[in-house]
Amino acid sequence: MTLRRRVSLALLFGSVFLAGMLVFAPASLMGYALTRASGGTLSLAQTTGSLWHGSGVALLKSKSRRQTLGNYRWKLNLLDASMHVQTNDSAPMIVRYIPFSNRVNIDTLHVTLPASALELIVPQLGPYQLQGMFEAHSEHLELDASGLNGQVTVDWARAASGLSEIRPLGDYRIVLNGNGNAVDAQLSTLSGKLLLNGTGSFDPRNGMQLNGTAQAAPGAAAAELNELLHHIGPEISPGIYTLALMPQAAAR
Repeated sequence: MTLRRRVSLALLFGSVFLAGMLVFAPASLMGYALTRASGGTLSLAQTTGSLWHGSGVALLKSKSRRQTLGNYRWKLNLLDASMHVQTNDSAPMIVRYIPFSNRVNIDTLHVTLPASALELIVPQLGPYQLQGMFEAHSEHLELDASGLNGQVTVDWARAASGLSEIRPLGDYRIVLNGNGNAVDAQLSTLSGKLLLNGTGSFDPRNGMQLNGTAQAAPGAAAAELNELLHHIGPEISPGIYTLALMPQAAAR
């Protein structure tokens, strides 16, 4: 056998081997990629299937604590650099990487997670022991090196706090508007005994800052909410309390 033929066979064998490795790549590789891309903040556990069509449990990590975000299924398509991501019976989210602009586009975002997960992102909320469920929706988002661009609506259903025995306190809506370097936030009350309203912003370096008010709804038993309202902040006028979160840098 000539040297040229040996090299050709070796190249052919190597190509077939690499192709097989790619076709049968395990789903755990998606978890590895997610961990690398998020700097260790996000990861996948209990992965099944392949890199191209698999599932796993998403985890959010902060220091030594982890929060389960639910089970997700994905289908990866290299032809248009897109991935369809789905949880439960929701419509699939479409995640598309734009290589030349180094940007990720997300269409039809739909994510549900426990309110306690927010404490990992905004540590200032830890003392409130948040409970209930967050449901986030967005038609279109763009992520790049500068940050987030687009609007996300987050509904906080059956909200509660470990500082109060009243359950639920109410239903609330948080509208997030990303403009690259920072995300502006608008908090409003949909219904409930506790009325919360405020505006704020979030950036990765300082975390969340928020300024607003908290008060008992008309006709609600203000005495039931008295202890919680005093935990939230000082009374600035009869029955109205300050709702404020300081940036992490200022808090230190």
